[in-house]
Amino acid sequence: MNELLTRSLTGVVFVSVVVVATTFDLISATVLWSAVLLQGLKEYANLKGSSFGYLLITIAVLSLWAMGSPLDAWLGITEKYRGWDVVAFLTWIWANDSFAYFGGKLFGKRFIKGGLAPVVSPNKSWEGAFVGAVGASFVGWLWLGEEGVLLGLLTGILSTVGDLVQSALKRRANVKDSGSLLPGHGGILDRFDGLLIAAPVVLLIRAFIS
Repeated sequence: MNELLTRSLTGVVFVSVVVVATTFDLISATVLWSAVLLQGLKEYANLKGSSFGYLLITIAVLSLWAMGSPLDAWLGITEKYRGWDVVAFLTWIWANDSFAYFGGKLFGKRFIKGGLAPVVSPNKSWEGAFVGAVGASFVGWLWLGEEGVLLGLLTGILSTVGDLVQSALKRRANVKDSGSLLPGHGGILDRFDGLLIAAPVVLLIRAFIS
């Protein structure tokens, strides 16, 4: 099967499962993110990173789960688990990835020749990163207005940092992908590397704003 078609079909199924499980109820969201955490830790073990990485991955996934205020939902403080808050954050991550990809294709290294991180990830460009952050900011605005602009922009920047951290780990382990669970995409860590730093930071900021 054509690689682009495989990647597209996998992406559609993957996003659908994530959105449905995240928004259906707290139990389905808990099952989903527990599975993501376990698979992510398994893939990280194969990369043979430092012990700090296990903690970082755990905090990141728990932060994503907590964005819907699950503890409040369990205790009955809120009426229901706010799964769409989690989906909103994920769309900022996905928007950053998509806009950065197309921005890199159109403008990559035309203005800044050196690239974003030539040693760790030679294909990434400053132009792509900029377009990605702007795209994430725009999608943030669609969700939350002016507040979403800043949160989306911050998410885009931190998502790129998380991606570079993951790229450095894979380069050191001499592997292209963290796993093979998702055809055309690689492993769970390849799809969720953007939230490694962004998720806990955005969670804290949104909690403070609330």
